[in-house]
Amino acid sequence: MPDWGKVLVATRYQPYLPAHTCESLIGLVQFGMRPGDQRDFVYSKTMHKAANLLVRKLLQTDCDSICFIDSDAIFGTQALEELRSDPAGWEYDVLQAFTVKRGWPPEPMFMVEMMDQPRGPDRQRGTYFTTQIPISENHIYPGEDPYRIAVSLHFTLIRRSLLQHMTEPAGPTFTYWFEYVRDNGEDINFSIKANALGARLGMSTRLKVGHVSEVITGWDTMVDYYDRKFAVQSGESPASMDRIAAYFQSTASLSALVAEYTGETAETVFQRAITGGLAVADRWRTTDPRTPAQVKNFYGDTHEYLYDLIKWNTSPAFQRMLTALAGIHDQYVLEIGGGLGTMSEFLAAHNNHVDYYDLPGVLRDFAAWRFKRLDGRIPAITLQNHLPINGVYDLVVAVDTLEHIHPGEIHDTLESIARLLHPTGTLFAHNNWSQDNDAYPQHFDHSVEWGAFLDRHFFHQLTPFTWRRKSATPLSGLQRKVTA
Repeated sequence: MPDWGKVLVATRYQPYLPAHTCESLIGLVQFGMRPGDQRDFVYSKTMHKAANLLVRKLLQTDCDSICFIDSDAIFGTQALEELRSDPAGWEYDVLQAFTVKRGWPPEPMFMVEMMDQPRGPDRQRGTYFTTQIPISENHIYPGEDPYRIAVSLHFTLIRRSLLQHMTEPAGPTFTYWFEYVRDNGEDINFSIKANALGARLGMSTRLKVGHVSEVITGWDTMVDYYDRKFAVQSGESPASMDRIAAYFQSTASLSALVAEYTGETAETVFQRAITGGLAVADRWRTTDPRTPAQVKNFYGDTHEYLYDLIKWNTSPAFQRMLTALAGIHDQYVLEIGGGLGTMSEFLAAHNNHVDYYDLPGVLRDFAAWRFKRLDGRIPAITLQNHLPINGVYDLVVAVDTLEHIHPGEIHDTLESIARLLHPTGTLFAHNNWSQDNDAYPQHFDHSVEWGAFLDRHFFHQLTPFTWRRKSATPLSGLQRKVTA
């Protein structure tokens, strides 16, 4: 078949089932399967036995493929759909999602057949596979230059036709597609037999699946592990808490400021800040805003955002943006979606005239209180009740703002930005369109509208965060007055 057809989702249960995997499986079964797909499972302390039983169940159905999912896998609701709908994967007989080994170090479960056997105690009979590194993050291996690999069954599609071809003359009841032989697990032994039949096995890094262990490991942990390992070997200093202590100190400091406003203890605010994003996501799902007015009310009324933005404003990513703005002086600036006011205060401290805008409600009230406390120590920050109708700014800032705007209002918002920015002015923006496996259900994906906006107004990108209209040159100093 050109695609994977109807799929039997097959889970091998071990003596325990982590809560993370329960959530993943429930989400996939409810929202991530197509009509005609089926679901089955086998509990066994012996994983190769469970795999064989599941294949026998597959052969009793009309499903075209089986997707093995281990009971310690973590994945998104649409993980199966992502793997099966990728046309580049249809040429394979077996296709696994990327994952890393259980435990430490988080090396990829991507095994490539080696030409030569190792010497010493690792030498063994037969085929020898070893972990392949480095690998790209958006690729299906082995690609156009075939070589023999071994797949895992952590999250893996296998075609029924291959399994039928591997069935022994005695029939499915007496066939062992998966065996634990000579210190090789069932995954490698299955791969050896499939390779011998001319089947094509692949591993896709386009879908990345987590692995529960003492810690949850995945693509990022693998990259971090190798990055630090080779950085230290090349002469960099080892990892140290001193590198990250400043960020936790910043979180504590901003938590104390919010605590002064809310009347809570600093410790309580700090704890809420650490998990603030989870509370916001839960509030969104409970409230379920649909209309533009409902979305605005959500942001105006959601007290949990105070804590979520503490963590964001003291994160390395946000601090990197502040560093990028450190060279801005003596400019007229408008910040849209200013939140806690951290960026507006930073810009004002660098002698810029700053207008702050956010929706009426919790965040804007806190920012007004915060700016009032500055007591003339830095230039005044003007709070705008609405986006200015007139006014031409040297710099318009919109950091992680546009993804929160209702689709019905994003076009007009972007056009307002173009209108408010001087033809030679700079747009400073960062957008996070991703919902990150439902961690940010309040995010709308306006990437298409954003790209069209940039093209429509002839913006070209200067740095990771800045855009300017083509043929424009920057102004210097306070060259014009803004009318609000």
